[in-house]
This record gives sequence, C-alpha cells and structure tokens, in this order.
Amino acid sequence: MEFLRQVRAMLRVAGATVAALVCRMDKSREASPQKSIDRDEELTRLTGELAHEIKNPLSTIKVNLKLVEEALHDVDLSDPGRVLWDQCRHKLAGASRKIDIVQKETDRLEQILDGFLKYVRHPDLQLETVNLNELVGDMVDFYSPQAYSHSLTVRQGLIDAPLMCRVDAGALKQVLLNLFINAQQAMDTGGELMIHTARQGKYAVLVINDTGRGIAPERLPTLFRPYQSSRSSGTGLGLATAKKIIEAHKGRISVHSEPGRGTSFTIELPLAEMEAAADE
Repeated sequence: MEFLRQVRAMLRVAGATVAALVCRMDKSREASPQKSIDRDEELTRLTGELAHEIKNPLSTIKVNLKLVEEALHDVDLSDPGRVLWDQCRHKLAGASRKIDIVQKETDRLEQILDGFLKYVRHPDLQLETVNLNELVGDMVDFYSPQAYSHSLTVRQGLIDAPLMCRVDAGALKQVLLNLFINAQQAMDTGGELMIHTARQGKYAVLVINDTGRGIAPERLPTLFRPYQSSRSSGTGLGLATAKKIIEAHKGRISVHSEPGRGTSFTIELPLAEMEAAADE
C-alpha cells in the first residue's frame, strides 16, 4: 500500500541521514582532531534530538497501523446480511481514518528529516547585490494577504537611502518569511507587525517587531538552538536555520522579548561596499 511504502521511505532517509553524519564526523576528525571534539559533540547532540523528534511520529504510525490491521482483520464480507455489511462499512471507515493519520505523520517525518538535512548542510549561497529595502518590500507585499487574513496590521518604516548588500535573495526571503510567520503565531487575536530598516556604520539593519505574547526569559538563551520550538507543529529548526543563513552572510541576528508585550528580531548584514573594501 502507498502509505506503507512512504513509511519505509522515511526510515531509509533517516538511516541515510545518520550515516551521512557519521561520515562527516570521521572526515572532521581526520582534517582537524582538535576542532573535531566540539563538532562531534554538536553532531551527537543533533542526532540525539533528531531521534527524539522522529520517535513520536513513528510511535503514532505504529499504533495506527496496528489498529488498521485489527479493523481489516475483522471485516467479513462473506455474509450478505445488512447488519454485517453496516458493521464492515463502519470498520472500513475507521481504517480509512487511521490511514489518513499515518499519511499525515509520514508527511511530518519528511518535513523533520528534510529540515534536518538542510540545517546540517553548509548553506550554498548564490550571492548578488540587492537593495535590502526592495527585498523587504517585496516580502511584505507577498505576506500582506496572509497577514490580513489573521487580523494583523503590517507597518513599514524603510530608510530612504538604498541599503545595498551581497545576499542570496531566496535564502534571505526564507528567513524573513519564517520570522513573519513566527510573529503571526504569537498574535492569536491579531496585532501589529512592524518592519524597519536602518544603516549603522558598516551594516544594514533590519528590525522585525510584533505585539504578541512574547517569549519567556528562560527560553531566550537557547532560542536559536535546533529543536527549541514551543510549538508541536513544525520542524523545530526555523530559527536555528535562520541564524545559520544570516551568519553565512557574515551577519548577525539577535532577539529581544518581553512577555505580554511582544518580540523584536534584529538582523545586521554587511553593506556591499564595506564588504568589498574589506576583501581588498
């Protein structure tokens, strides 16, 4: 059956992921024994957290497959009696619902594993010189219909002067969309999403504020670590991946939050002319 093939495919991907990580750890040891210690610890922690993340959907799949098996085993169409047929239809409907659950869980497994693979790989950036203001404006236009449907008011405050940066536009848009959606999920009953840009010395600065529930102080130190999400959905790698992408651009990302008052993310990216001067 199709859903069983998908389950087996997810397990093969999981096995390949672990094998790839072991290979990377071995190469890391050969290249730099001293640096490999910290890297090994990081990869060990990540694989442990990956195992924890995939354990729940696998458990759900196992239970529901057992229930499907039991439901189908009890189906007997040999007796054409009306009562028996009604019972069989009821059992088949129940089995179908269980198969839908398995389908959703395999989809979630695929998301978890795809997100993990993207995170552990070094970002392959396709750099181009772009005006950060234009990129932000494009993303605000793209996101505005979704913001409207969630009763959010989007406010822009973009600096008049161009902010030219060497960036991978697609990767940076991924970061912004992730931050917009995080803000949206923190404002269940509506609120304001405010995006500002500025120039500070050698950096273009982008600030994303929301008026949501805020983040507990004890969560802030580990917020950008993998699998620190407080939501049951998602991969738990959104902010960790955002940080990795920004740092690959030689930039910085930070967060400030007050429970009950909202959250502010600040992204700093090197200006193109400053980066070119530094490379000369």
